[in-house]
Formats: sequence, structure tokens, C-alpha cells
Amino acid sequence: MIPETIKSKWKLNESNYDSHYLRFQERQAGVSLVFDPDKELYYYNAYCIEMKLLKELFTVEYTFLEEALETIDAEFGTWELTPYDKKKSGCGSCAAKN
Repeated sequence: MIPETIKSKWKLNESNYDSHYLRFQERQAGVSLVFDPDKELYYYNAYCIEMKLLKELFTVEYTFLEEALETIDAEFGTWELTPYDKKKSGCGSCAAKN
């Protein structure tokens, strides 16, 4: 049996939801921040996508981060916690660098 303190490190939480996602094969689940310009409010979007097809499979918007994290944990909590790729700084192939 895995202790809760260790198990929580493998889940999305308030500290890692913006740097990690849950992955199973070619599917990605996580929480993103979405802005509604009509209401001038931010929402937390609990989502799941097919990564190769870029097809949305699941999405629910919440006012509170805790609710979005609970949904992701309930639906996809057994998936592997994976960090987002770090973006490289600079401009390697940018035409504007000349």
C-alpha cells in the first residue's frame, strides 16, 4: 500500500497543475486556465485530449481549482504524472533573426 503523502506526489495538485499533466498512451488530461472575455473571469478547465489527433475528448469548466483537480483525479487519477516539455528560449529557425 502506498502512503497518501507519496501518492499525492503522483497526482495533479495546486502546486503542479500548471507544470504537469496526466498521460495514458496518446491521451493527456489536465487542468488549464481559461479566460472568458464576455464575463471577464478566469475558469479552470478540466480536460482530456487525444494528443496525436488533437481531439478534445472531455472538458468541464470550474470556478474553483479544487473542483477541477477533484474531477481530473476521479476520472484519470491512475494515469502517469508527466511534466510539460520545457520550451527552449531563443529563436533557432526564426526568419526574423536576420
